[in-house]
Amino acid sequence: PPHVIWRGIFLVGSALSFAGLLLRFATTKNSKSFTKAAKRATGTRRNFFRYYWRPLLGTALIWLLFDIVEYGLKQNDAAIFASNADGPYRNSILTVAATRMLVIPSLAFAPWLLKKISSKSVQMIGFAGCILFNFLLAIAYEDLKKLNLLFDALYIFQLSFQSLPGVSTMAISAEIYPSAVKGTGAAISSACGKLGATFGSYYFTHLKNEGRISDIFWTVTFTSALAFILTIVLIPSYNGNTLFKAEELADAGKPREARRMLFSGPQKSAEGKESQEVNGSESDSGEDYSCTSSDEC
Repeated sequence: PPHVIWRGIFLVGSALSFAGLLLRFATTKNSKSFTKAAKRATGTRRNFFRYYWRPLLGTALIWLLFDIVEYGLKQNDAAIFASNADGPYRNSILTVAATRMLVIPSLAFAPWLLKKISSKSVQMIGFAGCILFNFLLAIAYEDLKKLNLLFDALYIFQLSFQSLPGVSTMAISAEIYPSAVKGTGAAISSACGKLGATFGSYYFTHLKNEGRISDIFWTVTFTSALAFILTIVLIPSYNGNTLFKAEELADAGKPREARRMLFSGPQKSAEGKESQEVNGSESDSGEDYSCTSSDEC
């Protein structure tokens, strides 16, 4: 019966959520930097929105815009791939599965790229690719649908470029805020992403039901362009030394100076060289300050 399917889906989702909750309590603990900041950085908490509104606006809005694109397309790509209204729908499902498989290399490439260039650059490259390929799909949709191989290739390319902001939106939100308010900044940004996912799923489905597939690609193009501009304006360019110095200022109860340091660009180490990958080494202060991307290194 149909009701068994959707009830089973919710059952599996609930079980996975409960397992995640158990693992959260059993395996995770506060980092040293958070414990230290929680005791000292009361000024940072109190003035978080006052001094960090710019990066918060950036991470929140960009995550929202990205999820409009990601979830809107994922909910409707089977219909997008349908050759015609009378064709077997299972062919579209198989095409979607094939495109997902072909995008796997880009999912592995995205976190590797974060170790080579800044998160801001990764995000800009990703949105630039989304703009280009979705623009091509939008202006030539009717013609491209007659050329299945070319259409599928362009769609795979835009899907691959989505992998870059898919990683960077989460990485930047987790990196740039002081430890005392890191969870707050990341949570607000993630919540905005959920709003974008809800809107994208609804609006793209509405366009699909009206047969306006090309408008879906136009929406993705303009949404990606807006996210690209917001990345340039609102997201800082930083490295590990920038984050470390901003953290020290935040710990000292100087959120204004910490925010200025965050937007001061990549900082040099005490030896006058750009910081290199640390991968678990300790800073001069003795605190473990491992880096997970080139922005931290």
